[in-house]
Amino acid sequence: MESKEQIDISILIAISTLGILLVILSLIFFVVLYQKKMLANKAVLIDTENKHQKKLLDASLEIAEQERVKIATNLHDDIGITLNVLKLNLSRLKKNIENKAVFEEIVTASYKNIDDSLDTVRTIYNDIIPPTLMNLGFVKGLKEVCRQINAVGETEVTFNCEEENIEFDKKIKIQLYRLTKEVLNNTVKHAKPKTIEIKIEQKKQDLIILIQHNGIGITTQMIHQFAERSTGLGLKSIITRSQLINAILDFTIINKNQAQVLIKTPILL
Repeated sequence: MESKEQIDISILIAISTLGILLVILSLIFFVVLYQKKMLANKAVLIDTENKHQKKLLDASLEIAEQERVKIATNLHDDIGITLNVLKLNLSRLKKNIENKAVFEEIVTASYKNIDDSLDTVRTIYNDIIPPTLMNLGFVKGLKEVCRQINAVGETEVTFNCEEENIEFDKKIKIQLYRLTKEVLNNTVKHAKPKTIEIKIEQKKQDLIILIQHNGIGITTQMIHQFAERSTGLGLKSIITRSQLINAILDFTIINKNQAQVLIKTPILL
């Protein structure tokens, strides 16, 4: 009888041991499975991050290429032509050095050409390093852009921002300034609005720029379609700059008399 009880206890211990082993093996299996899943997720995140970084790099390179093309075009079309005219004027000057009237005419025209060239160089410099942005800050810099648009007299721009001293990373600031300026220039040129209202506010980690106007509206989908077909730099530059700073760019037609552009950019890490 005692022997039977010992056998039963041995069987119970064996079953219990087997059960514990199964539990342990199950735990090990689930831990290994969890770790594999975590590693797979990490690999996906790394791959996603690498793709994101590559996308940003591609956008950065495209922006840089667009800037080089723009500068080269300005140099060729303006400075190059002006220098050629100055060269011709010098040849004329040499031939007409005794003719006072022609001499003074050529000198006056040459001074004008030099002044025009200096203006072009100043414009190129301002495109590379916007002085209003560097000297006044982001909000005041955009205010100056609005003042320049208002000075033309075709479009009335109103500007609203409660906080004028919004400071954030310099690289984001420059790209966001250029992005907003290009959106405004594109709006004035193509939408032909009579009025534009700009509102800027900071919400937690994001800076939100809302541009509303009463011109011809366009949607985000249309912007991408036009950018793919267009040979110009404007729309492509707007899209690539937004990608470069992880900005959300949303073009919306509210009704036939109102449209808007929303730019939402993370400015705090």
